[in-house]
Amino acid sequence: MLSEVQLESSHDDDVQQQEEQQQHWPKKSSSAESAIMPRVNKARAATLKRPRRKVVKRTIDSLPLTEEEAGDDTELLLGFSVKQRKSGHHLIRDPHCRAPKVALAFFLLVCSIGGYQGFNDYWSNRAILSSSSSISNEADVSEEAFDLEHRETLLHVPTSETDISNIEDTPVVLFNENIEVPWQLSGLANVFEEPYDPEKNKLYLWTIPRCGSTSIRRIASHCLGLTMASEAGKGDVGGDSLQVVEGNGMKYVNVDMSNPNGIAHAKELGVGGWNKVDMVSSSYLYDGAGIFDPDHKGYMIAMFRHPIERAVSLFYNLKSNKAYAEQMVTLSTVEQYSRSSLVENNWMTRFLSNSLSGELTPEHEAIAKEVLRTKCIIGLLQEKAESMRRLEMLFDVKAEKSQRRYDCQEKLWYWDWPGKNRHEQVLESSEAWNRLYEQNSFDIRLYEYARELFKAQGKLFQTSVTEE
Repeated sequence: MLSEVQLESSHDDDVQQQEEQQQHWPKKSSSAESAIMPRVNKARAATLKRPRRKVVKRTIDSLPLTEEEAGDDTELLLGFSVKQRKSGHHLIRDPHCRAPKVALAFFLLVCSIGGYQGFNDYWSNRAILSSSSSISNEADVSEEAFDLEHRETLLHVPTSETDISNIEDTPVVLFNENIEVPWQLSGLANVFEEPYDPEKNKLYLWTIPRCGSTSIRRIASHCLGLTMASEAGKGDVGGDSLQVVEGNGMKYVNVDMSNPNGIAHAKELGVGGWNKVDMVSSSYLYDGAGIFDPDHKGYMIAMFRHPIERAVSLFYNLKSNKAYAEQMVTLSTVEQYSRSSLVENNWMTRFLSNSLSGELTPEHEAIAKEVLRTKCIIGLLQEKAESMRRLEMLFDVKAEKSQRRYDCQEKLWYWDWPGKNRHEQVLESSEAWNRLYEQNSFDIRLYEYARELFKAQGKLFQTSVTEE
């Protein structure tokens, strides 16, 4: 039996012989040549290992400890110098290795400063919000409060009976600041501070579509005999002087208050200060208010209705209006109308804040509420009897008193009002209701605010009731 040394020597000889043969083999060989080539046993070839290079492994401990051992090689492997190892500062690298650590330290310093500043801003803002909530009695301000669909949390909303009873003395607050009424409405009287004086004031009916405003105009002109400045005179506009025209059972002035150009012309003629005009009516609140002056202020009144009910009524009114026949031919349901370009978007808020286009913000809503609080006598279509009782107190100053008047007034107000149409109501939470709600979310909150104002304004009409 061969010894282990002999086997190993024989194995090395075979490997050397195989390597010499491979050097003479061509890179590519034909099938004939491959047949005569020596074949190496696969099992044996698998055991062959490529000889390793001679590598000297050095560790930190094997490095020379003295300068004599290091010789001229003062900068050793891994960046350690002999002096540094000798002094015990072997963790300090050479200048080339220090740069990343300096950059890292600077980065951590910047992050620390930024984190501190952000933390400080967070607590400062939180303190401001807490202070704002305690001063204005607002609901807790949260992240959702800044969403367009929940803007009411940014405004001062009465939460108790005391707040509601004193709502006329509570300015609308936004972001802890009182909202001011735009200067363009300075020609309108403050209804809580300036009692109505027919010698100085003219009733100014702000017309909201499908809220009973047309009935108010008819009652004032046909039943009470008041002279109107409205769109009724657009067919008689002309000349450089004001004239009272009688026709169709009413008296009106030769001006057109249905558009800004007509209002501007009426202002030039001085309709706001003319003593023969008893009532002015227009949908353009800001343009119409411009015809008045400090000596002849307008006394604003308006009728309100739930915005969704108003939108549904407007849909059926447009269906029967020949002027909109082509546009309404494809809109057979309220839901289709709510998806169309004809549907209104927060009509009241836009006209009260003088923002007829663009996106509405909490500021527009706050302005609209403050205008109603200070400048408007509220009437509710849902409270027809009480609303008419209050308006009668204003009308009676100049209106004729007769049985014909009361019969006419009752007919137009309760059972034969203009534009009357019977239609089905939209169910709450239906698809049509939800879409109309999205289009009128500002107006719905404004309507709820108007209802509270209606309750508070009852005290303005209590004295006259007692005297009667």
